[in-house]
Amino acid sequence: MTFNRKVLIACIAIAILIPAFFYMKFHLVEGNKPIHNIVIGVLYSFIVSVSIFTVNLKTFNWVHRKFPLDKNLFKRISSGIFLTNFNAAIIISICATIFFFAFNFRNQKINIVLFNNIAIAIIINTIAMSILEGYYYFKQWKKTLIQAEQLKRENIQSQFEALKNQIDPHFLFNSMNMVYSLIDTDPDKAKEFITKFSKTYRHVLDVKEKVVVLLKDEIEFLNSYIFLQKIRYEGNLEISINIAAQKLNTYIPPLSLQMLVENAIKHNIVSEKMPLKISIYINEEYLYVKNNLQLKTEMPESTKIGLANLTKRYEHISERIPDFYIKDNEYIARIPIIKEE
Repeated sequence: MTFNRKVLIACIAIAILIPAFFYMKFHLVEGNKPIHNIVIGVLYSFIVSVSIFTVNLKTFNWVHRKFPLDKNLFKRISSGIFLTNFNAAIIISICATIFFFAFNFRNQKINIVLFNNIAIAIIINTIAMSILEGYYYFKQWKKTLIQAEQLKRENIQSQFEALKNQIDPHFLFNSMNMVYSLIDTDPDKAKEFITKFSKTYRHVLDVKEKVVVLLKDEIEFLNSYIFLQKIRYEGNLEISINIAAQKLNTYIPPLSLQMLVENAIKHNIVSEKMPLKISIYINEEYLYVKNNLQLKTEMPESTKIGLANLTKRYEHISERIPDFYIKDNEYIARIPIIKEE
């Protein structure tokens, strides 16, 4: 916070209102006090309020840096009140003493003048600092809401980009080639292929705005994807899914299961001599996708989304994040399941 126009207006208001109040209460009642006393009072109040606000704003900022909002809240509030009131007492004592002797208020006792002025300054300062602290908290709260909304938009955008890029364009090209070749050799299978193929993309359109989806819906989508892959690799691709029925109502990010299977197929050899075996199951609160490790010597071009993108999406929706590791010559992907949407 800086000494801005709003603070200046507040100082001017204090400089006018306080002397006017006391002039009306005491001077006009007595009827023998000159009007120039209110001018002196306004000048005195303005100098005091500007000085106190200037010093205390710097103190206020220092306390905020020393004691962040999420730590040492009691020390932050108590230190702020004590230090700003201490500053106010020192400034008011100096200014009151100078004005007392400069304008010859000898008919009053200096100790009473100081006590009254310090008491008023502490009350006003406490109110002002409370307003500033409340205003600061409000701004931080509003900032947190904005950041949360930005995070939500980033999550949706990240997810949308993942959905647009998740199914490799080469897969589309190869799928069309397979459909073309099946039309003459096996028309019935070609029709089934097109049906499954359309389901995969219908699913993509259905989930593009969602953060998480039901596991049973993802498995249904995965089965369509597996059908397409098995036509391509025939009996060289073995995929087993072993998930209890009660676990099917849990949630995972959309396309995450398909992406893990696609990742295994993309990076490993799939042949008659070296069949790829993928197993999918749930253990405790995690979904596992495991495959035997037989990496290709020449890796296909990557979209650079995959696992990093999946991890980033989980950071937005869960305190747990996926694990990817190799154990006993098997590649294991472990992603958390989410019980509620």
